[in-house]
Amino acid sequence: MIRFRPSFLLPTVLLLLLTGCAEHHPHAAKDSALPVETAVVQTGDLPIVVNTLGQAVASHSVTITPQVSGILQNVAVHSGQVVQKGQLLFQIDPATPAAQVAEDRANLQGEIAQEQYDEAQAKAYAPLLSKDYVTRQTVQQAEAQANTAAATVAADRAALQAAQITLAETRITAPISGSVGILRLKSGNLVTANSTQLVTINQIQPIYVQFSLPETYLNDLHRAITQHSGQVQVWDENHRSRIGAGTVTVIDNTVNTASATVTARATLSNQPARLWPGEYVQVDFTARQLHDALVIPANALQQGVSGPFVYTIKDHKAVMQPVRFLGQNGKRVAIAGARHLLGERVIVGAPTRLHPGSVVRVIQ
Repeated sequence: MIRFRPSFLLPTVLLLLLTGCAEHHPHAAKDSALPVETAVVQTGDLPIVVNTLGQAVASHSVTITPQVSGILQNVAVHSGQVVQKGQLLFQIDPATPAAQVAEDRANLQGEIAQEQYDEAQAKAYAPLLSKDYVTRQTVQQAEAQANTAAATVAADRAALQAAQITLAETRITAPISGSVGILRLKSGNLVTANSTQLVTINQIQPIYVQFSLPETYLNDLHRAITQHSGQVQVWDENHRSRIGAGTVTVIDNTVNTASATVTARATLSNQPARLWPGEYVQVDFTARQLHDALVIPANALQQGVSGPFVYTIKDHKAVMQPVRFLGQNGKRVAIAGARHLLGERVIVGAPTRLHPGSVVRVIQ
C-alpha cells in the first residue's frame, strides 16, 4: 500500500493561493507608490524680492560738547525731548566771559583815543617839514606812532570779538533738529571745554536703513539708484509688523571681499517715529520685475549637486528636470530653462524618500 506525504504539496498550494490573491487585488502594487502633491507650472509677472537684515542709522547725529569751561547754570531740556534747530539746550555761567568782554571793550576805547591823537600829531607835523619847523625824524616818528596805534586798535578789536564769541558760547543751542539722548548732567556741574560730553542729538526724520546684499545684486542696486526705482519694505526683526517703506539712495563704493557683499542704504521718512538708530530690522528689497516668467511654488524647487531642479511625473514615475533659478517672492519662485514645462505638473514638498524613478501617486 502506497502512502502519500502531504508535506511535499504544501508549498505549491500556498503559492497558488498567494497568486490568486494578487490577481484579485490589482491595487496592491499601487499602495507602495509615494503619495505626492503637485502644482501646475504657470506664467506671470513676479517682482523679485530679496530679504536681508538691516539696521537703522540716524540721518544726522551730533554730540554736544561745550566750547568754554564753567558751571552749568541752566539745563533747558530733558532726556528724550525732541528739539528744533536753534533751541536753547544749556546755559553756562556767563559772568567771567562777560567781564572779559567789558575789559576788552574798555581797552579798545582807550586805544581808539590814542590812535586818534597820534594820527592828528602826524597830520600836524607833515606841513611843517617843508618849512623846516620840524625835522624829518620827528615827522617819521609821529607817523610810526600813528601806525602803531592803529595796529593796537585792530588787535583790541580782535580780542573783543574773541571775548564776545566766548560769551556767546556760554549759551548752547541745538545745531540740528532731533531727539535728545539721556542727560547725565544737571545744573551746578562743572563742564570742561572740548571735553565734557553734554548730550547727543539724533535726527531720525528722515532715517536711514543700512543693509548688505550679495554682490550679484550690484547691478540691480545701480539700476535702482539711476532709475529711482529701488523700493524697500522695512519690517520688524521678526518680519511680522511692517514699519514703513523707502527707496535706495546710496551704494557703498567698495565690495566686501571677505563676505562678497555690498552695503546699501535706504531712506525712510519715519513718520511717525517708529524706527530708532541702532534698531535691527528686516528689509525686503525689490531687485527687479520679471515679466512672463515660469512661476512655481517655492517648495517645488529642489537643490541638487548639479544645481536646482524640479520633479515632474511621467508614467507614474518621478523625473528630475534641471531648471535655472531666477528669483523668489514669498512662496513663489521664477525659473527658466524649461519652457516646455508650461502647463505641466511639478511635485511640491517632495518626500524625503523621493528620487528619480520613484513610483508616485498624486493626492490632493
